[in-house]
Amino acid sequence: MFFPRQTIQPCWVRHLTLLSLALFVSLLSAHAAQPEVTWREILAIEKTPVGLLASTDDFCEIAPPRAAAVEGIRSYSEALADIYETFDEPPETHYFFCTVYYTPRESGFTKERGFNMAPTKPRGLGRSFPADFVKATGVEGFGVMEDPSGSSEYLKYDGSWGYRTRILGNRNNTLQDRESLAVHRRNSLFHPGVRVWILDPALYNTFGALRYQTADTGGGLFKSQIDLYWGEDDPLGPGADIWRPATCDVAVRWIVPVLIWR
Repeated sequence: MFFPRQTIQPCWVRHLTLLSLALFVSLLSAHAAQPEVTWREILAIEKTPVGLLASTDDFCEIAPPRAAAVEGIRSYSEALADIYETFDEPPETHYFFCTVYYTPRESGFTKERGFNMAPTKPRGLGRSFPADFVKATGVEGFGVMEDPSGSSEYLKYDGSWGYRTRILGNRNNTLQDRESLAVHRRNSLFHPGVRVWILDPALYNTFGALRYQTADTGGGLFKSQIDLYWGEDDPLGPGADIWRPATCDVAVRWIVPVLIWR
């Protein structure tokens, strides 16, 4: 059996250690003597009229617009408390795993970033696109073309290739960034437009919302899966990362409680 070798500390080291311990104890005692402040008192403190957290608009000046919470800059616990205060009884609660999908921008696929840029012509179209952009669009459903085709900005794939002027859901509706979600088309818990609250702090801090709308379906999804729409973005990187948006930190969240209001 191995025993660590003992070392003898110099006198000045022992004195410094005792001094640090005494200082820590005095600081702890001073902190304990302070009156307790409740969370309600903290929330009642008036916000400064200037500075980073003065308003959502100011926050957007230093961060991507999608990073500003839809419901304002509030803590997850505060937003969650509002939900349970809204209902006499909580809506149905179910558990899902949540993933993220997005609309890749062709301009984000470059040779310098390591993407496959081989010209690839989707079936039925008269022009070519970078191979990785076509691959990503085939999975995500839509892609933003660098050069529009007439009035159409988007390349689409829903079993056949084509062009579109907007990003569509399953009811000819336009998908909304950080608000729309997709589920398996045969999931009986959801119907178009049903209100859904996803109770996960990481998703709330990333998407800035708890409430979403069922706006899309997909046969490739699991019945226990919810796919959240992020919006238009560059791909995170080559390889498997072409299916991840560059500015979203979340890839998957497991065992997430979801409230469904029907």
